[in-house]
Amino acid sequence: MTVSSMRLVKDTQTVRFEEHTHNLPPPLPDEVTLKVAYAGVCGSDIARYRGSAYHYPITIGHEFSGIADAPGQKTDGMRAVVFPVLPCHECEPCKKGLYALCENYDYYGSRRDGAFTTALNVKKENLLPVPDNVSLREAAMCEPAAVALNALRKAKDIAGRKIAVYGAGTIGLLVMSIAKSLGAADCLFHDPDQKHREFAERLGFEEIGDRNDADIYVDACGHVSALTDMICRAKPCSELILLGNPAGDADIPKDVYWKILRRELTLYGTWNSRYSMPGESFRNDWKDILGLMETGKLDVKPLITHILPLSDADRALRIMTDRKEFSVKVMLDCGGETK
Repeated sequence: MTVSSMRLVKDTQTVRFEEHTHNLPPPLPDEVTLKVAYAGVCGSDIARYRGSAYHYPITIGHEFSGIADAPGQKTDGMRAVVFPVLPCHECEPCKKGLYALCENYDYYGSRRDGAFTTALNVKKENLLPVPDNVSLREAAMCEPAAVALNALRKAKDIAGRKIAVYGAGTIGLLVMSIAKSLGAADCLFHDPDQKHREFAERLGFEEIGDRNDADIYVDACGHVSALTDMICRAKPCSELILLGNPAGDADIPKDVYWKILRRELTLYGTWNSRYSMPGESFRNDWKDILGLMETGKLDVKPLITHILPLSDADRALRIMTDRKEFSVKVMLDCGGETK
């Protein structure tokens, strides 16, 4: 099969996309060929676009959906999403089903080629079917949504409790949307960007203002100012979830640190999402997200603000880096959808 990819190449100090046409080798016995339908652009893709990939050339993209091309197999024609972590299955986290914490993992779109392509071979065990009434565009949001759900599940409970989220980008909006679907009493947010604030308010979420009555705080931006403000606002026994990748060093003033102790605050770190391989009974955030989409409890369509052809990968990344136009989730149409 001949495939076309938009891969990143590095020339001295310059990183750029180039179109790469090549023959895709036949899938290994434990793999299946996936014709990529849609691939989302993640904030981590920006870092690789700016020169921090493990290696170049590299085809990025780890948020994706597609259709299996497996003639003669039961997966042929399956509409699917792909868990991007390739675990070793040997380390202690893997034995507990904590595949995102694998000590020897591989990863689509960072350590190996990913989804900014018309097709790629993926592990069968990483393939999850998409419900019939969920579009492949929506399904391509499954990865960031599963990350958001995993973060929320660090808290003791969501139903009936007030959530405050710092950062109203894709992840922050997903955290609030999922919290709402799980019965949160109130979803508040903080974001310094006016357009993001207005967008979040149109979705029905409330700016935090001077309120300090939340039970759960989620940092979805990674700025130390957010962590400091969360701690200062938190009432006794509140839960604080650290989800955003850090933007820099986090120096916490001593008087703020004291508040963690004296208010008995609980801080959780969270990473990626939980997934269960076929035949396993471990928690599966991906399956649960698809279930929320299937029942209509989670609507991710409003968050998809841009859909560009695969050949416009450079423009997709520039929309996110230049910030000259408002965007939430920018997505590439990779041409694999047939219905």
